[in-house]
Amino acid sequence: IMLPVVSMSLNYKKSAGYDDLINVKTQLKNTPTAKIDFEYEITNENHEILTTASTTLVFIDMKTNRPVRAPKYILDLIN
Repeated sequence: IMLPVVSMSLNYKKSAGYDDLINVKTQLKNTPTAKIDFEYEITNENHEILTTASTTLVFIDMKTNRPVRAPKYILDLIN
């Protein structure tokens, strides 16, 4: 199975410097089906939001090149 990104959205709010320490928080938006959606929040050391983002990835069968449901082992890890 491969997971290509089919959609991505970024909202830049503040910039980070080269040596800045950042934190990336990743959340699963909903239970995966044939796709999986994530939301991201990037903050600096002062907990100021620098960037928010979201991505959608699709589970693709590498043999058929067609979308498939999320594998059971992934669903088991989430639940």
